[in-house]
This record gives sequence, C-alpha cells and structure tokens, in this order.
Amino acid sequence: MRRKKLEESLKESEAKLRKLFMNAPVGIFRATSKGELLDVNPEMARIAGFDSYDQVPSTIHDVSLRMYVDPGSTDAFLQQLRDTGYVENFECEAFRWDGEHIWLSMSARISRHLSDDDFEIEGFAVEITPRKEFEGLLEEYRLAVEGSEELMAVVDKAYIYRMVNTAYLKRYGKNREEVIGKSVGDLVGMHYFQFIVKPYMDRCFAGENVVYERKAFYPTIGSRRLEVHYHPLWSGSRVEKIVAILRDITDYKKAENELRQSQHQLRQLAAYLQNVREQERTEIARTVHDELGQALTGLKIDLGLHEKQLARCLPDHAPLFEAAKSMTGLVDYLIKFTRELVSELRPSILDDLGLDAAVEWYIEKYRSRTGLSVSYSSGAGLEMLDGEIATALYRIVVESLTNVTRHARATAVMVDLIIADQILRLTIRDDGVGITRDRVNRTRSFGIVGMRERALAFGGTIEFDGRPGKGTTVRVQIPLAGKT
Repeated sequence: MRRKKLEESLKESEAKLRKLFMNAPVGIFRATSKGELLDVNPEMARIAGFDSYDQVPSTIHDVSLRMYVDPGSTDAFLQQLRDTGYVENFECEAFRWDGEHIWLSMSARISRHLSDDDFEIEGFAVEITPRKEFEGLLEEYRLAVEGSEELMAVVDKAYIYRMVNTAYLKRYGKNREEVIGKSVGDLVGMHYFQFIVKPYMDRCFAGENVVYERKAFYPTIGSRRLEVHYHPLWSGSRVEKIVAILRDITDYKKAENELRQSQHQLRQLAAYLQNVREQERTEIARTVHDELGQALTGLKIDLGLHEKQLARCLPDHAPLFEAAKSMTGLVDYLIKFTRELVSELRPSILDDLGLDAAVEWYIEKYRSRTGLSVSYSSGAGLEMLDGEIATALYRIVVESLTNVTRHARATAVMVDLIIADQILRLTIRDDGVGITRDRVNRTRSFGIVGMRERALAFGGTIEFDGRPGKGTTVRVQIPLAGKT
C-alpha cells in the first residue's frame, strides 16, 4: 500500500513537472555536450522556429547541429560549463529552423556526466532579438550623436546636464566628468545663464520648441554665433528634460552678410546704370528733337518754298510737282518717326506733367496700336512723386504691357495706380493665359528681372501671380516715406 502511494505521488509530481515544462513562458531544453537536443518545450520549439510543438521531429539532432551562427559561441558556452558546471545569461546569435537569425540569452547547467568530455545539459533560453535590435539602434544613434559636429546636450528640469556629445565637450574644453551632473550656469556663467539662456529653456520646459540665435564665448576659439534649438522631452503630460542642439553659424552669418553687401552693391550699381541709361535716353531724345527735328522742319519749309517757286516758274511740269510732293511726304514721315522715337526714348510728358499723365498717354497709344481693351484708374498725389520713382514706375508699366502683347494672348487689361498709406501701389491685370512660376524665376527673363530690380532699388516689392487660363496679375508696392 505504501509503495503504491509513493508511485501515485511520483506520477502526480511528474505530471506537474511536465505541465510546468509544457506551459513555461521560457524555452526549456535538454541537450548533450555534442550539441544534440534531447528535448524541448513548446516555447523552445517556437523560439527554434516551429509553428507548433507538433512539428518538432522525433529526433531533433539536425536542429542542434546548426544552432549557433558563430561556432566560437559553442566553444565558449561549453568551456564555461566545463569550468564551473553552469552558465548564466549567455548571449549568442543563433539560427532558427527556417534559417533566420535570432539572439538568445541562455542559462544552463550540467545535469549528468556521461564521460570526461561528454555530458548532458539542461537549461533555459529567452529570445532577446528585439532587445538586441533596440540596442543596435541605440548604438547607431549614439554614434550619430557623438560623430555630429553640432553641439548636443540633454538638460533636466533642475538645469543639470544629463548628456553631452563630444563636440559639446570639445567646444568648452572639458571632459565628460566635468560637465555631466553640473548645472548649465556652472558651465556658461550664472549671469549669462539667468538672463540669456534660462528664459528660452523655460519656454521649452513649458512645451514649446524654441529656436533662437545668440553669441557665445568659448575658451578654445573665442566668440562665435550660434543657432540654438531646444526640443522638449515629454514624460507623460510633462516635460522632464530638453534636448539642446547648438549649431555654429558664424561662418554662415559672415558669408550671408558678405552676400547681402554684395547684393546691395549690385543693386546700387543697377540703380546707377538705370539712372545713367535714363539720362542718356533724355540726352539722346533732346538731341534728336533739337537737331534732327529742327533740321527736318527746316527741310520741310524749304521744300514748301521750292514747291511754290515751281508752281510759278514751271506750272505745267507735272513730274517735278510729283517729286516735290513725294519728298514732302517723306519728310513728314521722318518728322513723325522722329517724334515717336523721342517719345519712346523719353516722353516729355513724364517730365512736364508727371507719372499719371504719362501712363495715361502711353495706354492710349498702346490701346490704338494693339486693339486691346485697356482700362486705367489712378488716385490723387501722383504728381508729387520723385522723378526717379516716376520713371521706374513708368518703365514697369511699359514692360508689363509689352509682355502682355508678346506672351499673354489677352483681350483686356486693367491698370490701377494709387497712393495709400504712404505706399505707391501699381496693379496690372490681364485675362490671358497666365504666367508660369518657371518663367517668373527664369534668370534669362530680363524684362522681369529689370522690373524687379527697378522696384527693389526703391525698397519696394513686385509680385507676379499667374493662374492658368485666368491671366496674370503684377503687383508693385513702393514705400514713399521721405521720397516725394
């Protein structure tokens, strides 16, 4: 009876152990020192790559033979077992049954010695592939941060450094132990921290992404200009830390200032050349009007006198009368052409009556020449404009209407010229095909470039708004404070 109870108790214990073996959340295995797997539980079968425990073959020796990716891992694992009789948290890369690589953490012990070099092992295995991938990702981030030329740091709510990269340490000439655990004020100076740095950090701790520029002095290289970015690190609904990224923009700012100065000088040169060009136009127009115009007028008068003399002396000589009339017609054409040439070079109405009258006169000519419907409206105060501004606006109007004729295929144009809030506003709209953004930005569109430079020369702006099939709008705005 006692023996029977012992057998039943033993069977019950074996059943419990088997149940624990089969339902354990970690992989459990038995193997030989030669690498032959003797038994695995369902979790170990899953780790090994089987879809179910039923797929585990009756003999699983083939699984064991190709388990370790690095053969050296096998030697190290077995050597530790021989030396101490057990292994704890041994990490290695292994093959799954389908050939995929996974990472395992194993703990095992020798359960039975078969001979001096042959023994059986029993142990546990946990797949740590996600952890290893995360560690690899962290290492990539660490290498990226450490290799960055930008200065990076993590600061907590007490303004204590929790992390800094190599570039940050190098810039301040410190080692990591001199910075980590210290306050920002200790490194940059308490006064500078309180009045310059801290207000921006406080905004970031309030949840705001902060970007600003500041100057900083470094013992190793002196004064530099920095672009500073603060990004909040949230913990639930609170910002516990901030990431500070400092980018040295000293050289960029220097280049930017040099480029700005160069652009300013080029614009000054362009404005000067425009003025010279207008002066030359005015001089040529005056010369053509005074010299050629007067000469042609005198020639017409002389031809008229000769025509009268011919009428008295040779009243029946028809060929001479026809020749005289032909010459008079030619002179009339030349006088008209000269007058139009003078107007194109420099319309006297612009100097005599101002921008408003000049634009109205040109639009009337443009309307009769092209047949387009052109409306024009203007406001008060245009007669007080500075002569150079009036010239620039007149040229922009001429160039815009020329572009309408050449490219827009429009049927109607509206021109509006007013002064409002000390700003001169010119708007030209057409109902044509609409200018494309590519054409606006094309560097060889010299007409557009010229209009833009004329506006910029007086601190103004010009916009080209083209809509396919709905036309183009040109907007010019020039501030007039102190310029009238």
